[in-house]
Amino acid sequence: MTEKKPAFNINRLNSLVKKYSARARTEEPNVADLTALLIHSSLLYDVTTEMADTAMQRVRSRNVDFNEFRVNLVEEMVTTIGLKYPDGFERMRRLRMTLFDLFRRHHRVTLEQLVGKPKRDVRIYLEHLERIPTYVVSRMLLLGFDVALVPIDQTTIDLLVHYEVLPEDMKPNLLTELFAKKFKSERARQMHFALVAATDAFHNSGRAEEARIKRESTKKPRGAAAKSAENAKSIRKTKTKSKAKATARSR
Repeated sequence: MTEKKPAFNINRLNSLVKKYSARARTEEPNVADLTALLIHSSLLYDVTTEMADTAMQRVRSRNVDFNEFRVNLVEEMVTTIGLKYPDGFERMRRLRMTLFDLFRRHHRVTLEQLVGKPKRDVRIYLEHLERIPTYVVSRMLLLGFDVALVPIDQTTIDLLVHYEVLPEDMKPNLLTELFAKKFKSERARQMHFALVAATDAFHNSGRAEEARIKRESTKKPRGAAAKSAENAKSIRKTKTKSKAKATARSR
């Protein structure tokens, strides 16, 4: 029986982490306020740190508090972070639903109730917040509660495929689970900050956009083929019906 190959190349991963650790952050500036950490994490996935930091500053400067930000319309939230913010509308729609869920539960936008709770309970609570992305849950657990989860977004997957850490594309949440089995919290924290620095460089070099286009282009032939087959089937049905009608008329 042959040994199953690992799902990722640990040596290449270690080299990548080592390369970018020197230029990476070592702390998260929003960690003192769990609600701020939630919002900043919601802004961070699949964009650069600079973009997320700038958007976070605009959220703070244009609202008295995070509850005021919550009651904005989605369109107003998008205007706050920037109309060209990647996936801005869907991102803010999900964040608004999460913040409203918090308010429904506690009559204010806060996560203070999680402080001191068992980590398992915290994880269950966060995972059940309405429309909260897995990346945000993982990042909050890692930085706010010292749970050994490495937050992974699609850009990180593209980065790791590019550097041959991963042999192929995979779902971000699956890689998070895989890393959780391999790394303790301190290593997970170092890896997260290093990977964020690496994805920043990946974005700024233009390779992230190239990877996105390449990934999406590989899906189009399958979609086009399915649509073509569906159209062909529809045409055959139409021809069959027309032939049947013609036969009926001839009788």
